Amino acid sequence: MTGSYNTKIKPKIPPSVYNAYFICKRQAWLMDRNLSGWQDNYFLQIGKLISEESYKREKKEIYIAEYRAKLDMIKKGRRYILACEVKKSSKVLNNAKRQLKYYLYILNKKGIKVKGELKIPKEKKNIEINFNGKEKKKIKKNIKEIRLFLLNEKPPEPKKKKICSKCAHFEFCFA
Repeated sequence: MTGSYNTKIKPKIPPSVYNAYFICKRQAWLMDRNLSGWQDNYFLQIGKLISEESYKREKKEIYIAEYRAKLDMIKKGRRYILACEVKKSSKVLNNAKRQLKYYLYILNKKGIKVKGELKIPKEKKNIEINFNGKEKKKIKKNIKEIRLFLLNEKPPEPKKKKICSKCAHFEFCFA
């Protein structure tokens, strides 16, 4: 493999890349190379607005530098930290759960006793997310698979899906 992109296996996969891999491998490949999508994308803007306007009294946007990860919210409990992700709807609940479990995995690796919660303010929903040994094993397996995939010199060919029209990376595929 040649080119200017570092083809070494990365020790840390950002949560955005981890989650994108299961939705659209091409998007994950682009994100891993810091090819940002259109930041004025309507759906990105709505998501940012909901995150900013909801739960104003809570600590927000915790950044974990080595993973390039931004967790929406953290609450301190007596025996654990509650890591929260704010989503605009429960339409893509499985994706949101997967992303939050990966955040829990990262925090757990750092020795932080943590629980997870998805918050969907428009629907007035709080969904507890469990993280256990089975989940940890699955995430480790996924990380190995994603690391190998990201070594590809070229992205996979675009595949038109229902979600493409809402994607901030749409122009990288269909412009």
